[in-house]
Amino acid sequence: MQLEGTVCPIPTPTTGQNVDTSALAKYTTHLVDSGIHGLFPCGSIGEFSSLSRSQRLHVLETVAERADDIPVLAGCGHTSIEDVRDHVDDAAGAGADAAVVVTPYYLSTNQHGLQRFFDVIADDSPLPVVLYNIPALTGEGLSVDLVTRLAEHPNIVGLKDTSGDLTFLYDIVEATPSSFDIFQGASELAIASLDAGADGLIAGPANVFPRPVAQLHDSYRADNRARANQIMNAVVNPVVSAMNDLPTAAAIKYLVSLSGYDIGEPLPPLPQLSDAQREALDRCYESVQASVVP
Repeated sequence: MQLEGTVCPIPTPTTGQNVDTSALAKYTTHLVDSGIHGLFPCGSIGEFSSLSRSQRLHVLETVAERADDIPVLAGCGHTSIEDVRDHVDDAAGAGADAAVVVTPYYLSTNQHGLQRFFDVIADDSPLPVVLYNIPALTGEGLSVDLVTRLAEHPNIVGLKDTSGDLTFLYDIVEATPSSFDIFQGASELAIASLDAGADGLIAGPANVFPRPVAQLHDSYRADNRARANQIMNAVVNPVVSAMNDLPTAAAIKYLVSLSGYDIGEPLPPLPQLSDAQREALDRCYESVQASVVP
């Protein structure tokens, strides 16, 4: 399975503490109709760590049902191997195409411990596994050497890198086979990462302006660098800048509401946004919306 393009890390619509599957189905259809190349439910923006197993299953089933022919990369992160296995099994049953497994968090570990963790999961996973590197939130990042070794496992097929380290991503591209799919999770590095050889983007701003962010990748692949740069400067960079220093899931949920899709408030322990923060996001949305070229 070859994965590429602009993948949208989907927020989880909620009403109170419950998953709003009706809103999620409508929102997923909107993303698909907007030209997104892949869907990533139950990731960081999806507030996976605040959801129960049954809630995550409902999310995956809803997204997979509405995904049409678009790949679904299911977030299956947890701190224990047995829980990850449960989530991977649920994702396979729901019809997902790959399992995204974040480095375990809370307990301190090292590269040897991470290799044991991913090897055990990949050995019996019913889905191909995509590694998820986000050291700012997990406390331990994947090294180039470790990713290179893990890429030799027949069931580990790719990496989502949200380290923000472009040199790291470049080194991974150089050290792994072309069949190993590499996605940039830091949207501000989108074009630089494609230049470095990344296969695609897992981009939060695609939730707010899905069509132009999908077109960024399409334009780049079509050698229309001017159009890709235009989208980067008119859409991606302003949205990333506006969300800087805000809880990402909370900011994304609010920005999505401005585009006409009410997907609820962030779940605890995330805070609700202040009036001043909402007003700043209002200004960003209005400015970008006015500048977007179809």
